[in-house]
Amino acid sequence: MNDNRMYILVNENIKISKGKLAGQVGHAVMSYVYYKAIKPLQNGDEIESLDEYMCEQKKIILQCPQYKLEELERAGEYTVIRDKGYTQLEPNTLTCINYGIKTPEELPEWVRNLKLYN
Repeated sequence: MNDNRMYILVNENIKISKGKLAGQVGHAVMSYVYYKAIKPLQNGDEIESLDEYMCEQKKIILQCPQYKLEELERAGEYTVIRDKGYTQLEPNTLTCINYGIKTPEELPEWVRNLKLYN
């Protein structure tokens, strides 16, 4: 069995409560599942298998500078979460990115060097 983990990169440059952060991470997880598995299945496309990941469901939450999140957003291959601005943040604030499900060995060095979110 692989050591699959879902990596969520959180914007370290914004001030956000723990409850709000939990909601944003929840959006990142659900959006990933929707766009990688549910929506492709509805369209008859090939889906990403989540079977192996679902055995343990490890999630790693890392602090990441906003400029790096913006680079990932421009790359267009990640699940990006921007806040609607209903409560604590300005509308369209980049809060986090779901980097995907990977083994630690698959991560680039810069991701391995990010600090865990405290």
